[in-house]
Amino acid sequence: MVNKYMCQIILFAMMIVTFNSAFAQPAVEDFKKVFRFDMVATSGPITVDGIVDEEAWQGTKLATDFWQKLPYFAEGADPRTEVRLTYDDKTLYISAICYQTQKPIIQSLKRDKYWDNDGIAIILDPLNTRTNAFIFGVTAAGAQWDALRSQISDVNADWSNKWSSAVQVTEEYWSMEMAIPLKILRYDPTSKEWGMNFVRNHLNDNEFHNWTAVPESFWPPDPAFAGNLVWDQAPKASKGNFNLIPYVSSGIEKQSNENRDHNINTGIDARASITSTLNLDLTINSDFSNIEVDELVTNLTRFSIFLPEKRTFFLENSDLFADFGVSSARPFFSRTIGLDSKRQTVPILYGMRLTGNITPTSRIGVMNIHSLKSDNTASQNQSAVSYQKRFGRSIIQGMFLNRQAYNGAKTISGDYGRNTSLEGIYTSDNGQYVAAGSMHHSFKEGVKGSQGFYTAYADFTNPVWRIRSDNVYMQKNYFADMGFVARIENYDAQRDTTIRLGYFQNSTSVDYKYRPLRGAIARHNFGIGNEIILNSDGSFNERNTNISYDMVLRSRVELSFTINNTALDLLYPFSFLSDGVPLPSKKYNFTFINGRFKSDDRKTFSYSAEGRIGNFYNGSLHQLDLNTNLRVTPWGNIGVGYQHNKLSFPDEYGKGTISAVLGKMEIGFNTNVLWTTLFQFQDQNEFMGINSRLQWRFAPMSDIFLVYIDNYDIFNGAIGRQIQTNNRALVCKVNYWY
Repeated sequence: MVNKYMCQIILFAMMIVTFNSAFAQPAVEDFKKVFRFDMVATSGPITVDGIVDEEAWQGTKLATDFWQKLPYFAEGADPRTEVRLTYDDKTLYISAICYQTQKPIIQSLKRDKYWDNDGIAIILDPLNTRTNAFIFGVTAAGAQWDALRSQISDVNADWSNKWSSAVQVTEEYWSMEMAIPLKILRYDPTSKEWGMNFVRNHLNDNEFHNWTAVPESFWPPDPAFAGNLVWDQAPKASKGNFNLIPYVSSGIEKQSNENRDHNINTGIDARASITSTLNLDLTINSDFSNIEVDELVTNLTRFSIFLPEKRTFFLENSDLFADFGVSSARPFFSRTIGLDSKRQTVPILYGMRLTGNITPTSRIGVMNIHSLKSDNTASQNQSAVSYQKRFGRSIIQGMFLNRQAYNGAKTISGDYGRNTSLEGIYTSDNGQYVAAGSMHHSFKEGVKGSQGFYTAYADFTNPVWRIRSDNVYMQKNYFADMGFVARIENYDAQRDTTIRLGYFQNSTSVDYKYRPLRGAIARHNFGIGNEIILNSDGSFNERNTNISYDMVLRSRVELSFTINNTALDLLYPFSFLSDGVPLPSKKYNFTFINGRFKSDDRKTFSYSAEGRIGNFYNGSLHQLDLNTNLRVTPWGNIGVGYQHNKLSFPDEYGKGTISAVLGKMEIGFNTNVLWTTLFQFQDQNEFMGINSRLQWRFAPMSDIFLVYIDNYDIFNGAIGRQIQTNNRALVCKVNYWY
């Protein structure tokens, strides 16, 4: 087995050398010279109304001659885009005229739904990191999009801030103006040069355009390929960047077999700039009742799954904590904060975060959060400290985590969890090569030995090929109290217990991409992947091998097929169904085929269908996943999804169906008033629920929320499957951004 693994590494290295010589790209430092925008201060006032008619715009330079990024790379994007920038002491102003004779495509009025609409966005890298950036975008309907981009976690659209924009639509073009306060950006007041790019969505022709020539194999917002925004004078350090965001919420809740509970709650968030590059966030008595509810996921694996963070307090500069480790194992995962041992929500008393740059190439993150006790868990204090040093596009970073249980104001002796992490990530200047390694250690009372977690990976990307190899060595006593490890806990269904086992995991994949310049097909992609998992003693545990093909048409129709073979040694009995005896611990080998079709989502009615057929352990699994969406331009989207999983094992191991229904309704009365409703039925979790949320943004970043929650339990009764009310709640929350 070790010889096979060494062969994979040698083959991977040979392919890297071969493909680099065949597809070398020019040095990207020329971008700053070729794509240069000289910006001057505004000569007069600018009214942000979407009409680019102020005299102040006439004295500014024009950025045009965009490049086509998708569906294929080409110079001279058509239709034409014209962008201008100027500034005053407090604000950066951007205008754009996006020419097109067709009516803009608008699929949603919801904030942060940028990629599904015609729109234009600016990517700003004020510190010239070429790894991190601010993104501000506006759709042709006027809906805003703001996001943060980091090197590992990429674009985080859950981050939001306070800025203004407006749009006007004519028969020949649509135009945009935006005003971004300098105080919400992190920049060096001694530097006159920032990284900058633009990305325009032109969905009628299924195209995306960039101001600079972003290589075909990289995502349009990647700041590594930004041009140069040159100020005539370096912007002064912003002052007065201090925001108070108080809230008041009131609700009525009725639990099954209990009396109604009336409650009122208040708290406050605060944001302050310590310097122009360093930000302090505070929260007292946090309330997240307005956060969109998670969509439940059917899990047909042997291990837990983890859902993304949506709480705004944790989002700015979140990569300083959240990007350590790999996708299957993170030392820090903010969704663990505010949850007890039973994964139930507990109140957060306070939280503090200090994040940002202390030098142009050095970033720090400091966090402390204290949550209250629950019936299942003592009060918890959780701290994180991280440091990141950048060398070009490469970084070295370290982190220390501490979880400490409290009884009142006193620590509980021995109830703690601590972690240390050290990582190095090399990224070549042109982005084609990435190599990284990391080491992590945990400390816990009474646990000694086998407490480490180590990773190494390499990645090569060019317009045609992507080759990647990931390696993880997880020891059985590595604990991530403030994070997660996906497969370290193995459930024994026969004894109803969990066993911790270390493992070694290697995942290697090769993808080949071909984009025809003509014809109906925009892209072919062929891929092969192999994942092998060994037990900590070097014995075989699992192998997954797949061959895939996917095709994207210029009409945005997508079609894909995958053939997968899995061989595994099931170490402990496990059951996927509630009836029948658990599958026995032995070796299995099974093959299945997966296919997916997605229609053109620009149409009024769109749909997708995905199916799987084949073997599953010692039985079979037939899976069908259907999703439909009806769009009423521009104000409404109604979507319905259905998933059907038919599992069939030999008689004693059971047969059954796991199904789920998801209904989503989104109505935008305008860009400031939005009503969303989510209906979920999932028999695997024995749950059915409705979450309906009305949001009115009555002032910039200030909202009134009205949320209705109605949850039900599903159980097997005397007359089959029955439904029983679990809890209902009606919550009103008001927050105001000072």
